[in-house]
Amino acid sequence: FVDADGATGYYVDVNSIAYSTVSEGENENAVSYEVVNARVAVVKANMNRRFVYLMQFNRSKGSYQILASKVQKYDTKEVVETRDAPNPPLPYSATSPMHTIVDFIYEQPRPN
Repeated sequence: FVDADGATGYYVDVNSIAYSTVSEGENENAVSYEVVNARVAVVKANMNRRFVYLMQFNRSKGSYQILASKVQKYDTKEVVETRDAPNPPLPYSATSPMHTIVDFIYEQPRPN
C-alpha cells in the first residue's frame, strides 16, 4: 500500500520492481537514465474497479509511462478491459500520486 485519496487507493507490487538504464541520443551525445518498471494497482472502491498497470518511471525526467494495463471489477477480479500497447511518457508533478509512487519504489531495498 502506497497511499489513498478518498475512495482511491494506490499500491505497488514490490516483487515486480526492476531497475534498468536507457539511453537517448547517439555516440558522445547520448544521455543515460535509470528507469524503474513496476506493477501498480489503483483501486477505485466507489467504482468497484481495480486498474492494474505495468509502468515505467524515469525519476530524473519526472515522467511515467504505462506499458500495459488491465481493468478489473474489484469484487470479482473479472477483467473488463486490457491494453498491451504502451502510452507515450507523461510528466508528473511534485503533488501527483505518481510522485508518491516513485518515492515509495525508491524507498524499497534493492536486491544485491
